[in-house]
Amino acid sequence: MSTTTTPTADPDRTGSSGASTRRTDSPWLRPFRGRESGLLLVVLGILAFLAIRTDTFVTVDNLLVVARQAALVAIIAVGMTFVIATGGIDLSVGSVVALTSVATGFWVISADLPYIVAIPLSLATGLACGLLNGALIVLTKVPPFIITLGMLGIARGVALGLTSGSTQTGFAPPFLGIGQGSWLGLPVPVWVALVVAVVAHLVLTRTTIGRHVYFTGSNEPAAVLSGIRVQRVKMFVYVVAGSLAALSSLLETARLSVAQPSTGVGYELTAIGAVVIGGASLFGGRGTVLGAVLGAVLLSLITNGLIALQVSAYWQQAIQGAVIILAVALNEWRGRRAVAAGRAGDT
Repeated sequence: MSTTTTPTADPDRTGSSGASTRRTDSPWLRPFRGRESGLLLVVLGILAFLAIRTDTFVTVDNLLVVARQAALVAIIAVGMTFVIATGGIDLSVGSVVALTSVATGFWVISADLPYIVAIPLSLATGLACGLLNGALIVLTKVPPFIITLGMLGIARGVALGLTSGSTQTGFAPPFLGIGQGSWLGLPVPVWVALVVAVVAHLVLTRTTIGRHVYFTGSNEPAAVLSGIRVQRVKMFVYVVAGSLAALSSLLETARLSVAQPSTGVGYELTAIGAVVIGGASLFGGRGTVLGAVLGAVLLSLITNGLIALQVSAYWQQAIQGAVIILAVALNEWRGRRAVAAGRAGDT
């Protein structure tokens, strides 16, 4: 008699006590009881440290700048969370940001289309890149690292080739408002990032496709045996990642008032760093939206804080890299301790 293996869900969502935790914990409070609570304390600690060490960091204007920067990183990181939860990776999001910026300049400035038409067309650029990534991964069975590395070069090359490396200016104030404007005292990109985070959290924790994302990353062969359409799940997560990279690009283009093919360099590494700092596993099956958002906030705080502390730009990337390595090592250590504690409890 044959048996069907049921894949395990994301431990960050179910907790160490399994089904009983699912029944008693609120889905809105549960994220604050895991790795994210420690990460939140780190963010607050850095804020306190910078407030003591500098006179310019904890000001309304500077904090709004940090919030705007963190929002743009967080939007991309949320999309990366979907991909990494399946055990994949997307190295092309930085180049998708550049290609979308160029497309935005063309549709808004050169073609002079109404915003209600131009903006969806710009977002469709990222969606198309994500769809192509997913299709190639599913059809060719080539590892996502290779496919998205190739897309990194293709998207960047197309952006540079279409513009000959030049920038585009001339955006009208109504368009610039989505990147530079504020509502109720908070920058518009922050509100957009909050909406994206809430929707993504609900999708991952309250829908079937969200459960399938985690199941695919936890144990893909078992997911297939359970009837999950793994190929569709993979297509879905890369479309999400590409679309959110395009959304971030649209907001950044409006914030900078210029469309440029050179933007987005290194964004993929920043997004991956934010996700893994937030507790996601690069092997799949684990990761939360809240963790990714807090990781993005942490990296933005470090970047801005190092500038406020007048640390040389040559050392800033080294410090950020060390923070990422330390965070991943800490996550792995905590994961091994949780596994060991679970085994001890079973005995």
